[in-house]
Amino acid sequence: MAAPELDVRAVTTVAGNASLDVVTANAARVLDLAGAPADLQPARGAAGPLGRHRRERDAEVHGVGALGGLDLPPSARGVAAASAVEVLARAASERPGELVLVALGPLTNLAALLALHPEAAGHLREVVLMGGAAFCAGNSTPTTEFNLVCDPDAARRVTESGVPLRVVPLDATQRALVGPETSGPLLASAGPRGRAAGALLQHLSTRQHAAGGPEGAAVHDALAVAALLDPSLCTWVEAGVRVETAGELTRGELVVDTTAGTDRPLTGWARTARVAVDADPAAVSRLLLDRLG
Repeated sequence: MAAPELDVRAVTTVAGNASLDVVTANAARVLDLAGAPADLQPARGAAGPLGRHRRERDAEVHGVGALGGLDLPPSARGVAAASAVEVLARAASERPGELVLVALGPLTNLAALLALHPEAAGHLREVVLMGGAAFCAGNSTPTTEFNLVCDPDAARRVTESGVPLRVVPLDATQRALVGPETSGPLLASAGPRGRAAGALLQHLSTRQHAAGGPEGAAVHDALAVAALLDPSLCTWVEAGVRVETAGELTRGELVVDTTAGTDRPLTGWARTARVAVDADPAAVSRLLLDRLG
């Protein structure tokens, strides 16, 4: 909401780190905090994965209430009458070739859009996806990242669809550590947005450090948005991608084929994705301070 380059047309929710009800209520609260227009209401999406698979248990990454300890007042904004899939279909059809979908959770809503409204999905300019572990260890299992492992079948459908993808996996997000040199000035900033962002960064940094990791917060979702604003923040490779759904030990793994589209391909996959394999933490911090401070 602080980026003049972006025209936010819709916000949709999906069960992930918390239940759909909690995530939807939080989305409305954060839209209030961000100063979003009153008519921008979150649209409820999927409460669980495709089919009859059981939903992953709530991850405790973001604390009680799933907002990193922030105590935001309840919102009077309300929820969109249409479902997330219908809102996405309408938004894509109204702006053919213009809409970029930034997917920051499980991909269930997008998979449903592809199934129910393939023409509308074909109008998407691009999907920026935060998820997966391309060439590094996962954070849910040794090979998987949380967003993709929550609904591997949906992720498989998305990666096979041919929709242009910009993938921001753990390879990049775990390099974009934001430390006290960023959270401190944000906490001291005059505006509520900056102070809230500083508190969230401090919460994540403390939790990560207590778990034995480096000091600093990996801003996974924020990096996906930052990479849309300024692709030069990341180092990219062109590739074909798929998500494993059948492996006993690897269900949910992002598989990246950098030989796709070359004269010696290992698979027959189309090269439809740009995958971030590194990020510039100093540049990411500067962007956060510039937009939120």
